[in-house]
Amino acid sequence: MNQSISSAWPVVLSVAGFDPSAGAGIVADLKTFAAHNCYGVAAITALTVQNTQGVTSVRPVEPGVLKESINSLLSDGRVKALKIGMLWNKTTADVLREILDANSDLPAVLDPVVRSSNQFDLIDAAGLDFLRKKLLSRVTVVTPNITEAAALAEMPVDTVESMKAAARKLVELGARAVVVTGGHLEKCVDVFYDGTTLESFTGDRIKPDNTHGTGCTFSSAVAANLALGRQLRDAVVLAKAYVVEAIRQAFPVGPGRIPLNHLYRMTQPRLTDHSPAVAETVH
Repeated sequence: MNQSISSAWPVVLSVAGFDPSAGAGIVADLKTFAAHNCYGVAAITALTVQNTQGVTSVRPVEPGVLKESINSLLSDGRVKALKIGMLWNKTTADVLREILDANSDLPAVLDPVVRSSNQFDLIDAAGLDFLRKKLLSRVTVVTPNITEAAALAEMPVDTVESMKAAARKLVELGARAVVVTGGHLEKCVDVFYDGTTLESFTGDRIKPDNTHGTGCTFSSAVAANLALGRQLRDAVVLAKAYVVEAIRQAFPVGPGRIPLNHLYRMTQPRLTDHSPAVAETVH
């Protein structure tokens, strides 16, 4: 990774929860931005009490403070993309609706976090319904995993065909583009649909236990690539390649879930230009 930060680094804003174990949420987002030669800034929606073994409680940030924090960062005028993660409730989600309406030209990636790996709910029913009805249509792309896609589309999602059906349903509900990630399936397949093109990206299943924070990391990588000027499909392909390698090079930091190695590129030679080259993928 290029160790010098220059003015050429685009700024990416993460609005998400704080995971003190650093595998997911804001901290994972900031590491992912840095790995892509982007400068990350953040506004925290909620503090979670968790370690590698799971989430035990959540304390939301006061909505007025969250809104002030986001607007303060946006007022600098340098933010090139927005990533939205855990929202917790309808009140917080409504803050993001206002922000998106006021910054409609800003590329925005929504990771619709529903629950943690240990099945702790991270958004209430009213918040999920508001997200479905008010936020899907206001972001550039939404990136649910199969559990989140099932909750949003209100249908079972457990096969590649049902992933495709859910993607279509979410576009019908107003989403501009959808990536349903299938890392929990036997074969890792992600389904991309932008209302016109329906495409599947397939990869090998590697180190299935090294997956804490994959959704946060994938959505942040998409946001970083959008900030670098790449087209949405290219951003998705590059984000998938990054997540696969971050999983491959992950290592345990506690007795529970293994987080991705977001900064694996620090040990590898790295091109420093920001050209929109696209990594090859298997279809």
